[in-house]
Amino acid sequence: MSSSQDVLKLRYELGDSDELPILSDAEYSYYLSKNESNIRRSMIDAAKAILFKLSVRGDETVDIFSIKGSKAAEQYRLALQLFIKNPEFNPALTLADAYAGGISKSDMQENVDEDDNNAVLSPLDQGQESPDNYFEV
Repeated sequence: MSSSQDVLKLRYELGDSDELPILSDAEYSYYLSKNESNIRRSMIDAAKAILFKLSVRGDETVDIFSIKGSKAAEQYRLALQLFIKNPEFNPALTLADAYAGGISKSDMQENVDEDDNNAVLSPLDQGQESPDNYFEV
């Protein structure tokens, strides 16, 4: 069961904290329970729902007032793209806790030596001497 604190976190992260929110608390609770209270996965689902809701809103003009619903969807989509692609806005893209094998010279040599791994061998690896001894540890 999701807490009201988690719903509030989602609202703040997605910018859905106005007086007239786009998604209800029940919708946020659904995404939290669907994703086992994982905030990041729930954010993605809720952001898609917000985008879909905004995209079906049309442009309306009443007397002198115009509501540009299609522009809201476009702007939200652009903001989401910026959030997803830019590591300054998306903490999931920071490399502080990330590890990728094969980056250090010893990892690369272990990957080449492992029979279970596929490797693309360069001409240098096929018997020619490497001028810089790239794989020597």
